Amino acid sequence: MSMVIQSFDNLHDNRVLRCCADFEAKTLHMDTRTEAGEKVAVRFTGLLAHWFENVIQDNILFGMDEITVDGFFQQYKDLLGVTISYSFPACCSIEELRKRMERERIRVFVIDSSLGLCGFVLAQEVELQCRSLPIK
Repeated sequence: MSMVIQSFDNLHDNRVLRCCADFEAKTLHMDTRTEAGEKVAVRFTGLLAHWFENVIQDNILFGMDEITVDGFFQQYKDLLGVTISYSFPACCSIEELRKRMERERIRVFVIDSSLGLCGFVLAQEVELQCRSLPIK
């Protein structure tokens, strides 16, 4: 059984221009640009937590998948085993986190990298907006 619910193919090979979390508003916003110069804005709402590693100046995404909650706990078992004792992500035990994710309808978005930034976002919703940029 696959743990992938859906893939967001329009992020493949996009360069990350900026990423900003607003903890008060519970949002995370990421601006990206395709090789053709189109801007793709990614906006997560109902943000519970995010974890990124390998963040560098020129991050290039491989893509993003929404995976099952069970898949999340399986894929990130080792990381959670270390971080949960520091209340990351936002709970004191794996079971408490699982219950909170179910109660708040938190979804799991895994970001894969071609270069640099990769990790996951735990949020209720994601929206992608695509628009062309003027060529200069």
